[in-house]
Amino acid sequence: MWRFPTLRLPAVRAHTFSTFSAVLSGHNKWSTIKHDKAKNDAERNKLFNKFANQIALAVKLGGGSTDPSLNVRLAAAIESANKNNVTKRVVENAIRKGSGATGKDGARSEACTYEGMGPGGVAFVVEALTDNKNRTIGLVRSTFTKVGGSMTPTLYFFDRKGSVLVQPPANLVDFDSVMEKVLELEAVEDLEDVKREEPCYESLKPDYGSTIYEVSFDPAQTNQVASRLKESGFYVHDVNIGYVAKNDMMVDASDDEIQAKLVKFMEQLDEIEDVTGFYYNLKKN
Repeated sequence: MWRFPTLRLPAVRAHTFSTFSAVLSGHNKWSTIKHDKAKNDAERNKLFNKFANQIALAVKLGGGSTDPSLNVRLAAAIESANKNNVTKRVVENAIRKGSGATGKDGARSEACTYEGMGPGGVAFVVEALTDNKNRTIGLVRSTFTKVGGSMTPTLYFFDRKGSVLVQPPANLVDFDSVMEKVLELEAVEDLEDVKREEPCYESLKPDYGSTIYEVSFDPAQTNQVASRLKESGFYVHDVNIGYVAKNDMMVDASDDEIQAKLVKFMEQLDEIEDVTGFYYNLKKN
């Protein structure tokens, strides 16, 4: 499952030398407040749009089901949106969008997949939900081009998998006991504990086990496996259908310059509002 890289941007120290009168200084302060509000609103809208796309995609991949009790991926997407204070109107509009309702211009949203090579020969698969394929592919292609990459077939580097991030019931205290319980589901192919530095630990539930696990399986069984895990007492943090790099197709990019280019490239992909996720074949450190 792809995850956004954790980025720590350098702090910027502002040096202010002012000879303005009190009136002009007040005017300057108001301008700064307006600027900051506009910036915060833009960041908020961008965040809301990302959650809205995840909700709409969950509806589409769930066969058009808009009932969270039947579509576990949708339930997880809505819960994540609620935790981030996404408004009810945005959530409802996203559900309508995913169910095939047309927008103001009559266009319907489509799920699209793009392939390409990024910095350091790292293969990428980019997923998007868009009502204008020409616009989206243009933005994605431009992003690859800016870093010296190209859009070219890369799907053969990956296997398509379903996955669920879960916290086990409190009585399952170690990996072996979780494995034994999870393997009762025939469709499960792999189980892996998630590293503590991953963002999902920020929403750890107190009445469950203290470790989060990623369960992988055939993507066609995604909703069934997620539902069964929930019925077995697991708390479902996230449900995803995506791409996992094949072991023999992994790329090592330990060079600092390449790593910096990769981080910048992924930031730019994340800036594209239509992009719902991306996957890559970079070896884990």
